[in-house]
Amino acid sequence: MKYIIEIEEKPLCVFDKDTQTYFPRLWRVKGFNSLVFDEEGLSRLEELNSDYINEHFGDLQDTAYQRGLDDAWEAARKIAVMWEKMDNDDFLETFGVTAKIGESTIGALFKKQTANEAMLELEAYEEKQKADDEIKVGDEVYCKGDDTSDSGVVTWVGKKSIYAMWQDGSAGEVQKDEFIKTGRHFDIASILKEMQP
Repeated sequence: MKYIIEIEEKPLCVFDKDTQTYFPRLWRVKGFNSLVFDEEGLSRLEELNSDYINEHFGDLQDTAYQRGLDDAWEAARKIAVMWEKMDNDDFLETFGVTAKIGESTIGALFKKQTANEAMLELEAYEEKQKADDEIKVGDEVYCKGDDTSDSGVVTWVGKKSIYAMWQDGSAGEVQKDEFIKTGRHFDIASILKEMQP
């Protein structure tokens, strides 16, 4: 096993009785009281520097670099799709950017934000979308592929299923991932709470 330690800059001085002099002989490991190295022990340690990292962890660096490139490219793809689907003002607002007259929307984004800033804004947008898409008690839902006229109101939400009351008065449990929200919401939760003893 390998460990990383940090050696204090100033050595501990050892008193030599014969010469009545203090000599720097021991180097303490930072954060430890009794873990020390003499000059011989210190000479056996390998210094953690860029050469050591490249020699021992080059593959890890390459993998991390490639992952960073892949993540940035995936974010750029998602941003391009958003740009095509969204209104320009909404798109810029999502990323907290204001464009100058005559400046392209996507150009404004790339000029005014770093890759990291854009990726953080994209992540926040996706989290908000996920929360907005999450089905809750009181949401009106309909089956994917059907029209919204055959909708129901959710009365219970589980991990993989929901219970809904449909327009004809029937109710039942269905798979959550087969349904999407219409955008309307009814305050069923408070009604259900009032019904509790």
